[in-house]
Amino acid sequence: MDARYKAIDEAIEKAIFALLKRKRYDDFTVKDICAEAGINRSTFYAHFQDINDVMIKVEQGIAKKMKAAMAPIHEVGATSSLDERSFASFFAFVRDNKDFYNAFLRENVPSFLAPEMLQSYKEVLKKISLRLNLRYTDREINYHLIYFGGGLRSMCKFWILDNCKETPEEMAKTVYNEYANNARYVTKD
Repeated sequence: MDARYKAIDEAIEKAIFALLKRKRYDDFTVKDICAEAGINRSTFYAHFQDINDVMIKVEQGIAKKMKAAMAPIHEVGATSSLDERSFASFFAFVRDNKDFYNAFLRENVPSFLAPEMLQSYKEVLKKISLRLNLRYTDREINYHLIYFGGGLRSMCKFWILDNCKETPEEMAKTVYNEYANNARYVTKD
């Protein structure tokens, strides 16, 4: 991708974030995005099919960055656990990408990749399940992730709207303490 093409993509993404600060996701149009980004409609459509396409690509980019940011945590323990370090990395990533999450969580922007964003945790839960001989089914793990993901989403929303007053480490301790008493989900290697 050449620099100019990438710059237009970035301008469109920035326009989306700017609009989400002022309007609900359902209340802006491609015309609004183009005006905010300083481009014409044909340029927009040369890059994206519609607004949902932009949001999918933005969320894919964030998910990829999150996975890269958290990869060292998951690689350290091949047997893996959900420990305070991994949660601190998660909250640090959310804080560092506050603009995206502020818009995403505040307006309940449709989530296209929620399962993909939690995939690394699914793999960790599978490993813990096998190691503890619990043999959770994929379906049971999926339900746990829905519950867990909803809780993390709510915590992040409150934390961001409250201007991230706690450190990522303090947030991690809160989450970890909720799960530390349940050895089925959180174990130390």
